[in-house]
Amino acid sequence: MRQKIIINERVIDTARNQITYKNQPQILPPKVIAVLYCLAKRQGQVVSHDEMINEVWKSVVVSPNSLQRAIAELRKALGDDGKAQAIIKTHSKQGYSLEAAVLWSEQQTEPAIKAHTHAKKATKPVLFLAIVLFIISLIGVFYFAKPQSETLEFTQLTSLTASDVQEGAGVFSPDGKYLVFYRHLASCESELWAKNLASEQSMKLTLSGAKFTGFTFSPDGEKLGFLQNRACEHEPNEYQSTIKNCWDLVAINFAEALKSPQTPHVLKACKPTKMYHPQWLTSDSFATLDLQNNQLRVALHNINNHPVATLFEDKNLHLYVLRYSPTHQLLAVIGFNKEGGQVLSLLKPTGELVAQNIIDFPASFDGSSRIYPNFDPDSKRLLYGSGKSLFELDFDGSVKPITLPLYQDIYSINFHPHTNAIVGTYGTYDSDLITMPYVDGQVLGESKPSVRSTRREAQGKWSQNTAHLAFISERSGRKQVWLSSGGEPRRLTQFNGAEYPLSVEWRADENKLYVATNQGLYLFDLTGNYKSLLSEKRFVGVYQSNLLTHTLLAYEEKAIVHLSTRNEEGEIENLLKVAIQDAVLLKPHELVYQDSNGQFWHLNQGQVVALALLNQHTHKAGFVERDGSLFGLTKSNMLWRYNLKEHTYQVLKQVDNGITSISDINDTQLLFVKRISQKKEIVLIE
Repeated sequence: MRQKIIINERVIDTARNQITYKNQPQILPPKVIAVLYCLAKRQGQVVSHDEMINEVWKSVVVSPNSLQRAIAELRKALGDDGKAQAIIKTHSKQGYSLEAAVLWSEQQTEPAIKAHTHAKKATKPVLFLAIVLFIISLIGVFYFAKPQSETLEFTQLTSLTASDVQEGAGVFSPDGKYLVFYRHLASCESELWAKNLASEQSMKLTLSGAKFTGFTFSPDGEKLGFLQNRACEHEPNEYQSTIKNCWDLVAINFAEALKSPQTPHVLKACKPTKMYHPQWLTSDSFATLDLQNNQLRVALHNINNHPVATLFEDKNLHLYVLRYSPTHQLLAVIGFNKEGGQVLSLLKPTGELVAQNIIDFPASFDGSSRIYPNFDPDSKRLLYGSGKSLFELDFDGSVKPITLPLYQDIYSINFHPHTNAIVGTYGTYDSDLITMPYVDGQVLGESKPSVRSTRREAQGKWSQNTAHLAFISERSGRKQVWLSSGGEPRRLTQFNGAEYPLSVEWRADENKLYVATNQGLYLFDLTGNYKSLLSEKRFVGVYQSNLLTHTLLAYEEKAIVHLSTRNEEGEIENLLKVAIQDAVLLKPHELVYQDSNGQFWHLNQGQVVALALLNQHTHKAGFVERDGSLFGLTKSNMLWRYNLKEHTYQVLKQVDNGITSISDINDTQLLFVKRISQKKEIVLIE
């Protein structure tokens, strides 16, 4: 039976997945503790990667990154680091070894304790210390122990909204009588609505349309706060990301709005900082995620315009979501650590850190995907939806799936304040690939379907001879790369578990396809055989390259996106640290990229210059390059061409509003992604 071991003055309780040092307990994911136990049993011996993966993950297929992340977490918890390697040593292309001495508790039966013959005077202090630390650790984690409440079980799904427009982000009023949600009318316009759950009557809450997010009620339930973006009403000719991405913190009187629509009043203007995920704490204070010095922190805002205070910040974490539970009197904030793992931090409303645990995702879940959970008011856990599944996230960081037959994606989960019922946004998205004739610089004729199904098709790319069209589709139930060669499309990839494709690009000189997934970079041939090129990066995508010798790719490391090239020898050269939407490599050190705000930039020999004429317009994400010209779409769906040499901008055609992005171009055609249908409704799950 596993019990406690001591390594480098740390007491490791393998049954509780806990390491205690200087009276401070730290809970680690079970798989991380299992890796340590595997090494401890063979102290001083080199344990191969395969041995550890087979023992810890057994029959589950995982990438080598899972083991590397576990080792990184162990080194940090044990006071070691990757350079010194005084405790865990890396043996290149072989495995790892535990170099530090291991002391097993007296009750441990395997392995045998060699120090058992020591005098009692020597063993008693150690045992006494272990007992004291054990008692302290029990006190420290008692509140956050696995709740004794029943496991969540849901058997019934009922539609609460079913209009012709998209509806989502449902949240209950504090008394549980109303459901608040938005109705999406157009790209820049939504309406705020409420539904009386008893009478089933719906009421419009706001007078004019805007974009809304982040609903939160005041503690007395009288006011409804949220973030509002009205930039589309005065979108400037010159692209200004400070306006475009700015959200004001506003509120309405909920009781009055139920009688007649209201104009929201501003509580906090977005300038000089951007705010995310507002949480109403007291009658006159909010907590939000704020952007400060290019890093998000948990900030406290006073409605009476007092200075903004910092509740929580951690330079080792890239925070991205904030939640609050009045019942538990806790804030939950989630972020990525420098090793790529996700960390759940629980705070008191004063900002005091109560607990911090690494989230232990199931092997089948992509741990690099962001989650947006909400508190269960009756138990020490949160709940989130991802894909067609629901998951429980306990306060100790453990995650487990909830069995529920879902046939569409579900997300934005919220609990009813007085029952075990939840609401979620439920829906499907259908997009196809379409073509338009393009001859002698002119767009002629209308669009025609190229690849169709009832699910999402995207990322279409023609091979060099245009005989094959590769694309990413969910037509088989999950994302895979498919190939169309004139007949019925066939599936090229067989990704499973937590791995899925992000983007595809054809190799410039032959019928081979680069496929970037969330876990690796591969080169596929037309039969489905492949070669793994990179597997130790968290990839963002692979992009168009006009060179036979270089691949253009982006990966994320320590919350920073690196735009890089890979040569034929497999060497990586980092060109820029920038979050991008798309890019094309023109020469070995020359490229054009579109940043996360939609602006275009030209990099040449280390010098970055804005494409000013192009940046006078607002653009959709994505572009393509051919023969020295860029092609893309504005937000208003104007198809344009930009000549890189002459720096001229030309509008080619107004295209259908359903077209969401440009995908590729060849000698005679343009390829686009077109939204066919998008259904989002709010459902009650009981």
